[in-house]
Amino acid sequence: MQNSLEKIAEQLTSDISASLSRCGLMFRIFSRVKTETSIRHKVSVKYAQRKRGLQDMIGIRIVVYFQDDVDVLALYYSVGDVVKKAIDEFDSSTFRPQRLNITSRIPAEMVEEFKAALPEEFRDCIDPTYEIQIRTVFSEGWHEVEHDLRYKCSEDWVGCEAYSRALNGVIATLETAEWNMKAIFADMARQNFSHSNYSAMLRNKFHLRFKSEGLSDRLDNYLKNNRHLAEAVLNSDRLIVIYTMLTHKADFKLTYDNLLFLINRIEMMDAGLMALEPEATSHMLNAFLNS
Repeated sequence: MQNSLEKIAEQLTSDISASLSRCGLMFRIFSRVKTETSIRHKVSVKYAQRKRGLQDMIGIRIVVYFQDDVDVLALYYSVGDVVKKAIDEFDSSTFRPQRLNITSRIPAEMVEEFKAALPEEFRDCIDPTYEIQIRTVFSEGWHEVEHDLRYKCSEDWVGCEAYSRALNGVIATLETAEWNMKAIFADMARQNFSHSNYSAMLRNKFHLRFKSEGLSDRLDNYLKNNRHLAEAVLNSDRLIVIYTMLTHKADFKLTYDNLLFLINRIEMMDAGLMALEPEATSHMLNAFLNS
């Protein structure tokens, strides 16, 4: 059983990783498959009491480096073949980790293999689904410690409410660090704009893994001669741009030039910048946006 389910988990993980890598996000990804012992426990507790199928036989955790990447992925994975979402809203008066778990159906082409991999006695108790958890690097570290050393051994914390409160305070500190890191790069992008350093402006605004070193000279010069356009790029919506790269499936090589052309196609439609698109790039962008 385990090997077959792990094979499905590896394929799901590989597909997700390829999609996120294509749009340049900085991330790590992990997967796990429930053991037969865990299945027996979960089925006895959840199915027997609620008549609800087990839905997280396979779990995939995506760990990103910036909080705004959580927002992009939450939006992306909240559409499509979603069974259930557990997304906590931030509470202004309480610090606690944000739960962002999305349960989706196993792709149709994998369902038969998934069911065949289950113990026969449990097949009617388990739904063909998998769970995606989205975390930042900082919150992932806190979650791992809290899960193993507090959640799994809650009896250790009886009478230690002050320490429990202090542990929750750590996640508050980490959230503040995340906000500060985001603000640093946003401020750097604005300073790069003021200094007409447009490659650095793109790098610090979008903080992605580019496949080139910077803008070509002709595009850099075009932005320097059209400062209003550079400002429009600075003010473009990062979430929409990355969401576009996630949702369209045709090939898209993430270079600085290509990203600038894509932003222009999405938001500005500047005729002069479109005229600078090489013919091959125009064909690529047309195919990408129509995919």
